[in-house]
Amino acid sequence: MGRVARPARFQSGVPAVKLLYITTNFHSLTLTFVTREVNGIRALGEEVHLLSLRRKAPYATAEPACDLSGCRYLYPVPPLRALGGVVRMLATRPRRFLGAVGLALRSRLDSPGIKLKLLYQLAASTTAVAAVESLGVQRIHAHLASPPGNVAMFLSRLTGIPFSFTGHAADLYREPECLDVKLRAARGVVCISEYNLAHYRTLAPELRDARVVHCGVDVDEFAFRPRDAVHAPLRLLAVGRAAEKKGFRHLLDALALLTERGIPWRCHVVGGGPLLEDLQRQREALGLHELELMGAQQQSVVKELLAQADAFVLPCVVARDGDIDGIPVSLMEAMAVGCPVVSTRVSGIPELVIHGETGLLADPEDPAGLADAFARLAGEPDLAARLSRAGREHVAREFNLATETAKLRDYFRELDGA
Repeated sequence: MGRVARPARFQSGVPAVKLLYITTNFHSLTLTFVTREVNGIRALGEEVHLLSLRRKAPYATAEPACDLSGCRYLYPVPPLRALGGVVRMLATRPRRFLGAVGLALRSRLDSPGIKLKLLYQLAASTTAVAAVESLGVQRIHAHLASPPGNVAMFLSRLTGIPFSFTGHAADLYREPECLDVKLRAARGVVCISEYNLAHYRTLAPELRDARVVHCGVDVDEFAFRPRDAVHAPLRLLAVGRAAEKKGFRHLLDALALLTERGIPWRCHVVGGGPLLEDLQRQREALGLHELELMGAQQQSVVKELLAQADAFVLPCVVARDGDIDGIPVSLMEAMAVGCPVVSTRVSGIPELVIHGETGLLADPEDPAGLADAFARLAGEPDLAARLSRAGREHVAREFNLATETAKLRDYFRELDGA
């Protein structure tokens, strides 16, 4: 497949937009799409400063996509320091501070416990006001609606700098802290999917200033290899944390069904997480000897497995606590290299994986549906080749990091009249 043209920078002489990006932790392995986006925005000539809520991440990467030098950190905030910040705000900008308190308490959807948490986040945010104002930024943008979006909203109210946010998955559905309030307070709302945009409008029907901008991948980094034929046994690969929302227990049940149907297979599952031991026990109980649960692996290992796989599977579900995936980047990466994908009708996934066109979909928690998809790939030689090419083309067109980053930069400029 040919290289995808990158959008040109704004014409020389146009002043750079100064942005402050906030997220939980720029080192987090689960937030690599944020550092890729920051890198892309900077490559377009804009000035991006960083504020991380925390210094440590439970799942860290040693090589973030962007330069993190100069990154500021909010936590930890000792109680006396937070109290001092509150006192300063009350003394120097009482109306702004009380307005921020009103935002923390306004949502009818939040429990008393959530409101106390928001007040604590407001107190912590007061300690960052001077540092944020010293940067001279024109916009604060948060990745994850909460808690980063909460801090962005409070800093915006305290400083007068407009804020926007990109919501994703659990931050919207499992922990939607004051989401209805943020939607009305933000000057700009970024949606990673049409699915999320529809959800926003159920909370804020008057919402107008919102834009769908996909998280994307740099397709030029992924060498395309068409799958003109599949192997026997069928080679399957799944990558993701061993967490409920990934639905891996249903994958194991689907593999057992394949064995019952007499369809040979081999499967690697890559990723650590809280349910890995449960999956090991399920593997033994079902006698899935051709399944290897590999735990966490380096990206180089994942790329090698992806190059060899006949299909990539991610059987996402909605977890009992409301946790949910958005549009997983791992699916985009698999499609970019030409690996046919099998996933489920959850959240925004059908916008990426169009059933029968760019991949195959089953219903969530449906092992038989997953087994049917695998059986189709094993039994229809032309299907893998067609999905391979169409998947790559769809990612290159609709989920291209360079294109989507340029759309986001243009959206920021439009919002700020730049």
